Amino acid sequence: MVSEMHRMGYQWARFMPNMHLSYRVWIAPAGAFSRINPAFIPGEAEPSIQYYSASENEYFHWTDAKNDTARQLAEKFIVRFPEISARCRGRDWAYAGWLAELLGVLEDEVGRLPLVMQDHMEPSGDQMEQLPLRSYWTAAGPTLGDRFFPLPPRFEREPGA
Repeated sequence: MVSEMHRMGYQWARFMPNMHLSYRVWIAPAGAFSRINPAFIPGEAEPSIQYYSASENEYFHWTDAKNDTARQLAEKFIVRFPEISARCRGRDWAYAGWLAELLGVLEDEVGRLPLVMQDHMEPSGDQMEQLPLRSYWTAAGPTLGDRFFPLPPRFEREPGA
């Protein structure tokens, strides 16, 4: 969905994946993210919203999006979260490219999820130097070890923005 938002001109939209009881993904404007680790939100990000994997396909508790594509979810997100979306409007080709590459890796290596924070995870948050892609399941059997991916690029506002 975030990648689709990028294609629609909302390239300041970023996400932070974390695990606490279930897999969660925070979505917030780029300005909410750390300058040290651009995949990490230090403290409470306003405005932001969180998706919980425990809600399965009722994304953001929407009961009318169970079969939506990523593009349809992006369209609904922009309409239903106007304050967040307004702060996500802008160009950030470096981050959009980073996310496109990350999604390609995740498609090739099914069963991995990126993770910035988890209970008892070391390092996490601003101490991270790479983004772990944790292996949670595989169709072939035993789980694989962690793989690492570069952290996203730092957010730089466009001139005049």
